[in-house]
Amino acid sequence: MAKVIFWIVVVFVVMFGLRLYNVAAAKRRARESGSAKAAGPHADKMVRCTNCGVYLPRNDALPVPGGYVCGDPGCAPRR
Repeated sequence: MAKVIFWIVVVFVVMFGLRLYNVAAAKRRARESGSAKAAGPHADKMVRCTNCGVYLPRNDALPVPGGYVCGDPGCAPRR
């Protein structure tokens, strides 16, 4: 029984070590590629619809006095 417990502990230690290695490698890749590339070439600021509260890219939002609205037909700008 002790041998089984020993091998279970060994397997978990190896898995934990691999996890730590992968996290460190991912951080290193993100740091080397730069934050602009990590966000993607088409990253845009997100804005909130003043009527329904949905967040969407600023390029897709319709500007209205007092904020932005989404293009949903049920979410027409308030007047």
